[in-house]
Amino acid sequence: MEEFPKTKIPKSPPKPAPVSSIDFWVVLDLMANRWKWFALGSLLCGLLAGWAATKVVVPKYTANAQLLRYATPGVSDFFKQDGPMSPETFAGLIRAPDLLRLVGEKAAPPIAPETLAKQIKVDPDAESELVKVALVARTPQQAVELLNIYLTNAVQYLRNMQAQEVRLAADAYLGKQVGQMDQDIVDLDKEFRALAAPPQITNKVAQIGGQLHDLSRALAAPPRTSPVVAMETERLNLALGELSGLLSQYTELHPKVQQKQAEIKALKAQIATDSTNIMPASAEAATATTTAMQPAAPALNPEVDIIRAKLLSLEEGRVQLVNRQREAELYVANPPGEARVFAPATLQTVQTGHRRMKIAAGALVGSLLGLGASLLLVLFTEFVDGRLKTVEDVKRVTKLPVLTTLGDIRNMAPEAQSQWAFRTWTLLQGLLSPTAHHGLVCGFTSSSKGEGRSTWIRLLAEAASLTGFRVLTVATRAPGEKASPGHACDLLPEGLEVKEQGAGLVAREADALSSPSQITTQLTDPAARPVVHIPLPGWVWNRERRQQWHEALEHWRKIENIVILVELPPADMPEAVLLAASLPNLVWLAESSTAEAASTRDQLETLRHARCNIVGAVLNRVMAQTIKKRFPRWITCLALLAALGRPDAQAQPSNSPPVVFPQTNFSFSVVHPSQRAAWQEHLTLGPGDVLNFGLYGQPELALQEVAVGPDGRVSFLEAQDILATGQTIDELRSRMDEELAKYHRAPHTLITPIAFRSKKYYMLGKVMVKGAYILDRPLTVLEAIARAKGFENGLVDRSVVDLADFSRSFIARNGKRMPLNFEKLFQSGDLSQNLPIEPGDYIYIAGANAPEVYVVGEIRLPGPVAYTPSQTIITAITSRGGFTQRAFHSRVLVVRGSLNQPETFAVNTEAIVGGKTNDFRLQPRDIVYVSPRPFVRVEELADLATTAFIQGLITAWVDTKVVKPFVSE
Repeated sequence: MEEFPKTKIPKSPPKPAPVSSIDFWVVLDLMANRWKWFALGSLLCGLLAGWAATKVVVPKYTANAQLLRYATPGVSDFFKQDGPMSPETFAGLIRAPDLLRLVGEKAAPPIAPETLAKQIKVDPDAESELVKVALVARTPQQAVELLNIYLTNAVQYLRNMQAQEVRLAADAYLGKQVGQMDQDIVDLDKEFRALAAPPQITNKVAQIGGQLHDLSRALAAPPRTSPVVAMETERLNLALGELSGLLSQYTELHPKVQQKQAEIKALKAQIATDSTNIMPASAEAATATTTAMQPAAPALNPEVDIIRAKLLSLEEGRVQLVNRQREAELYVANPPGEARVFAPATLQTVQTGHRRMKIAAGALVGSLLGLGASLLLVLFTEFVDGRLKTVEDVKRVTKLPVLTTLGDIRNMAPEAQSQWAFRTWTLLQGLLSPTAHHGLVCGFTSSSKGEGRSTWIRLLAEAASLTGFRVLTVATRAPGEKASPGHACDLLPEGLEVKEQGAGLVAREADALSSPSQITTQLTDPAARPVVHIPLPGWVWNRERRQQWHEALEHWRKIENIVILVELPPADMPEAVLLAASLPNLVWLAESSTAEAASTRDQLETLRHARCNIVGAVLNRVMAQTIKKRFPRWITCLALLAALGRPDAQAQPSNSPPVVFPQTNFSFSVVHPSQRAAWQEHLTLGPGDVLNFGLYGQPELALQEVAVGPDGRVSFLEAQDILATGQTIDELRSRMDEELAKYHRAPHTLITPIAFRSKKYYMLGKVMVKGAYILDRPLTVLEAIARAKGFENGLVDRSVVDLADFSRSFIARNGKRMPLNFEKLFQSGDLSQNLPIEPGDYIYIAGANAPEVYVVGEIRLPGPVAYTPSQTIITAITSRGGFTQRAFHSRVLVVRGSLNQPETFAVNTEAIVGGKTNDFRLQPRDIVYVSPRPFVRVEELADLATTAFIQGLITAWVDTKVVKPFVSE
């Protein structure tokens, strides 16, 4: 028979690998399945980090010592510092680069100053004079020796620096002063020698000098003043003190300061006037002395004595400076210093650097980094890997339900294999068979070879045979290929011998497909499981062969309790599509970590185009059970505890739908800061607000309960008519400080609000208390209505009802009507309509015009009925006396709305009274019309006729039976 040539179905270009969603459980599963890689990566990175830490973390030993600071003893004030040295300054001095360079040169081996600065740590104690010094080195001995060298040189460095400062002071100041004095002495000596006189003149000059001395003492004596001048002087001193006190608080523009200055000026003028009239005692003494000196006046030469006095003073000053120079030389030769070693470094004070712990920590960090790198590498591998591995991958790629899975059969015992085969067979039968006693026909295919189709068919065939079904296995195999050990074809009975002849298979020298009855005969034996082989590739391409294949399947399916399991070739072979088109059920088999996602998607698309009925997918060699499924009880308990631990968790009955609450603020008033309006966040002042004023540090100037005037201005002390309207408390305080600063030194105004009366809102309409209300605190519409004592009410038809019409009520703000529904707020309790009140709001509650309901028609007392919010059609009819005998109870008409566009409702009052339906709620101005019954006239005529007939009948009977016998007698 002619065969089709071998062809290949073209494949679509490869698609990107599937991207699986990664969550916490996926990461845990990856770590559990690939723990060896994580352990290896963590171990290698840990060893590498530990080795690097041994190279980087060098041995370190810290030696500790202490210095004691002290003040320099026995030093004159000239050489003392201006103030005590701070601990930070001291620490900076002993870390000077020159000192570090000196210590580094004395170290063995020498150390660079930069390196030594990193090794030394100076920690001064602010509460004591002790200074802690620590030094780090490679060995304990080196740390102790180097620290002691540093301490010794630091003490000596401080002494040298102290001596250098004194030397500079002596050279720069004392030396120059002594030189200047020497020059002045030389000049005065020359001048004195030029003015030298004979001895008699010198003696006379000495006498005159004594008299001049007495004159100087007399001039230096205090003058004799009058009591008036003394009193005025005392007043002047007192006024000057008071002026100084005022200027410390106020500026020169302050009225008190200006008044005090005027008073001082007047006192000074008065004292000057009174002093001109008094001759001082010094003038008298000077006159007397002058008179005594007049006879000897021609012999006086006072310049000589003046020069001699200057020479003496210069000599004394030079002697003092020379003494200071000698003291400075002694200070420089043996400076006292500013610190000494209090506790030198010893081996007992050396601390280790915990090198081993640091190396271990480095290795631990490296292990964690290795673990993270391994995890990232595994995740990246999983991300770029295009193979199907999990059930979720199979569902996402194949778009098929995963019927069941099979682990690694090599790790399963024979009993476990049998149990799994029984469960899987039961599952497939329940899905693909109409009842538990019917067989099935199912084919298995996969993306490529070696994915376990033979193993699945073998295990399912054994399970189906054990449950009492006749099993027929159809396998496809290339020419010359033999069944592997354990394959289903090994179950071929000896009585049915299969051989290759040409392009087909024969059983007992006959083609099994052309003569399917041969297989039927074998299937009559309950223990027999025959196998039919279909050679590839040439056999399938013959259309007649495919027709035989289809007819043979139809023939075998008629056998009672038959199970036909077909092992199709891989889907990458075209023969799989040709053979699968005749099967009623097809199962896609995928092996974990083998099947490619792109090829699987293309092959399944081809099978679907061929109208193959793919009922589901199965996964072979699935990974171990996920961690989430291993501990479902613990995970459920943890999730339950987490849900119960949430503060916002609420219990909801499982059998009832969740309750949906309206979006409201659930608050009758503004209680939370987040609910504050813009006017509250920026609260400004206005006319009528009451404030307390004060000045910091001057309680006597406080002013209580100052009201903002109608013009919006306020005054305090010298700050007059300050605009307060539209300003906040802080803004008004700044304005007051700015104005008072013209009269006070650094004023700080204290402003405390007592009452806010400038913010108002207005209530009009059907409320009990109308008028303007002060908005002295945050209010809502409900609180505003409650403050107005509620709505007006009245007596309507012996019932007290509210006279407010909520449908026409409104609130206006800034000239605009706010979207507030009063009906929802007051009748439905919707607090989302409970808006906060703002300054200037106008609330108007419209009045109701006594709403009524009109009941007419077949009613005993037709007429209007006062409307109440809970009124229904039954209550309205009952209030008007009820129905008449002619009323049509089953159809009562309710007319609602305007006369131009009325809305009608037909109400069955009999059903309402019988409890079959709810009562009909009325609205204001509804018209209830009760019509008469449709055939009430016919009923009345029939009643009238019946009555007349009965009356006539009774009259005739009485005439015949009573009247005539009585008359005849």
